[in-house]
Amino acid sequence: MKRLEAFTLATFLELHPTHVTVMIHQTRYDIPLSQEEHVLLQLLQEEPLVLLPVSRNHRQLLLNRLATDPMVLEELNDFEGAADSSVSSEGA
Repeated sequence: MKRLEAFTLATFLELHPTHVTVMIHQTRYDIPLSQEEHVLLQLLQEEPLVLLPVSRNHRQLLLNRLATDPMVLEELNDFEGAADSSVSSEGA
């Protein structure tokens, strides 16, 4: 399996039959979905805030590689650690 390049996290906004609308840095993007991704996002759409891994070029979701790539897991752990820090909770 090819190593996953860097990714960004996008806010899940709307689910459509063929694509998902996400927000990255105050810009909306429509990203095409596979049938499997659509099924998963149907389950997640009721959550108040869902962050989705998206390729750096903002053209594809990276859900299918999320659980198997060590680089993704490391970046997610770093992100979670940053979210728990006192700097981010103060809104700095």
